[in-house]
Amino acid sequence: MTTELWLRLLAAGAAVLVGRAGSRWAVAAAGLLAGFAAFGWGPSAVPGPAGGGLSVLALLVLGLLALHPRWLPITGDGALAGSLFGLPAAAMAALAARGNGPAVSAAAAAVVLGAFSLFSAESVRAAADSGGRRSALLAWAVVAASALVTAAGALAAPAPRKAAPGLLVAGLSFALLAWVPAVLVERHRVRRELEEEVQLGLLPAEDAAAFELPWRRWSEKRFGRPDERREYVRSALLLAVARAQQRRRSGEAERLRQLEVLTYRTRLRRTLEARAARHRSAEPGELPEASSGG
Repeated sequence: MTTELWLRLLAAGAAVLVGRAGSRWAVAAAGLLAGFAAFGWGPSAVPGPAGGGLSVLALLVLGLLALHPRWLPITGDGALAGSLFGLPAAAMAALAARGNGPAVSAAAAAVVLGAFSLFSAESVRAAADSGGRRSALLAWAVVAASALVTAAGALAAPAPRKAAPGLLVAGLSFALLAWVPAVLVERHRVRRELEEEVQLGLLPAEDAAAFELPWRRWSEKRFGRPDERREYVRSALLLAVARAQQRRRSGEAERLRQLEVLTYRTRLRRTLEARAARHRSAEPGELPEASSGG
């Protein structure tokens, strides 16, 4: 075994350990280590379909081991984690392909980023599910992302430099479009599950509407300070997930989901009470009556 191969194996183990630390810097460092483990330093020749697919499969497995234990079923969190991990890994793919020219190097990075975005988006959907459905979605996420890179390798095999511009555009497009199904599924779940919370008077209707789309919930001024906003949004989205999972469970599993529902309802109520108290204190008080002099 060569020195580089030993270093790549060590980097693979380090990527998993570092990625589980949880901070944003740790996730980015894990992506860099995983990218080196999957693609090496290079400069390398353009891999064929099988070689590219296996390299990205290794990257996805490392990402799964490093990120999935804490990956919440929220599109915003998944997109952030996927970007922090995927961008450094894509940069390592570009570095490994640098000997083939800048166009091929950029295309390699775009394809890897698109594949990891697809994996991240489907992993978010899997995290919102449970049991066999979750395992099936995770398997689909790995297979679909690996197949994407395999197909890109097949298109690039005859003439990599000629195919590079098209692969660059396709990879970047996939990096964005891969999130459309996850956003739509989340929107449907939030609309369906939080409607009853509104009917019960536990959640304002305008807040429930703002939770449906990532850009609306993160720009809603009524949600207060950034820390308060994060807690409020996360509790609402996880409440929707717990309610959806409860529908498909029975027995002890259903009771556990009900406890989660009550927990997230309590968090939402506290946030709403704090917001109402803050608004009351901000209202101008009545002027005191003037006292007559003696």
